Amino acid sequence: MPNRRAASAGRQALESEMREMGVILSGTIVDVARTCGTIGPVAPLLVPERFAIGELVARTGVPAATVHHYLRIGLLPPARRTAPNRFLYDERHVQALRLIRVLRERRGLPLPVIRRFLPDLLCLEQEQAFRPDMWDRAVGIHAGRGARRSAAARLLDAAVDAFSRRGYADVNVDEICRAARIAKGSFYRHYRSKEELFFAAAQAAAAEITESFGRAVAAGPLPPDRAAEVLARAMDPKLPLFMELFTRAMQRRPGYAAVARRTFTSLAHEVGEFQQAENALLAGALVLQQATVLVFRRTLEPSPLAGLGLETSAQA
Repeated sequence: MPNRRAASAGRQALESEMREMGVILSGTIVDVARTCGTIGPVAPLLVPERFAIGELVARTGVPAATVHHYLRIGLLPPARRTAPNRFLYDERHVQALRLIRVLRERRGLPLPVIRRFLPDLLCLEQEQAFRPDMWDRAVGIHAGRGARRSAAARLLDAAVDAFSRRGYADVNVDEICRAARIAKGSFYRHYRSKEELFFAAAQAAAAEITESFGRAVAAGPLPPDRAAEVLARAMDPKLPLFMELFTRAMQRRPGYAAVARRTFTSLAHEVGEFQQAENALLAGALVLQQATVLVFRRTLEPSPLAGLGLETSAQA
């Protein structure tokens, strides 16, 4: 009997250790291990020093609001919860945040692109991970993989194009499948409905706009008026899609308001980061607001308001 109790206690201790290991290996660490094919590169992180958000901000210079945004979009591994409103971070978060910053500032890469190959860079020794030639190699590898587009990726591309040109009601699943070169029966392996695909297309369209804006500001932040002009040009082709999203959100259709908030909050935050603003979300929202006004003015030109002296200050 004592031997059985000892064995049971041993099993419980082992299970506890395994659960702890599962927590440590969550998020990006798992991605790194899968990408590298070995746990070796991340072994030093298995018993990490943990610290609060204030220390993470001090070590990286990244504002807490930006850290929370990256966590929400899955760019960083989850923080460890120790109390209802207390989370701890470790060296994984420090290195990931530093890499994200240099990739955005030196290469002008948007977050969706960084997210695809960040695990590859985190496999490397720190000195290698911060070398520009390694960034270019990682981007090139993923660009090569992207040349062989999956069925899901082709569906999403076709949906962004169709919804951007014609809105929601005039697009059907059959034509999206034809454009994506897949059988209609395969559609439901990837999306449960046309509506779910529309939500994904809205977020993909916002990511394309972010990428376009990032390329334009790769040399450094732009004056607000110029940034709004650049963003407006990137937004213009996607206007019908976003108008449909807004209209359905205003009609209180289930799910649309949440997707609209998530899509445009992320877009504004990334624009603000490219502008290297201290308050990225606020700065990005102001640029997004100006860009939206420009897009509508161009759509409605020649504007009857011009004769009333109600043009914006940019043309006053």
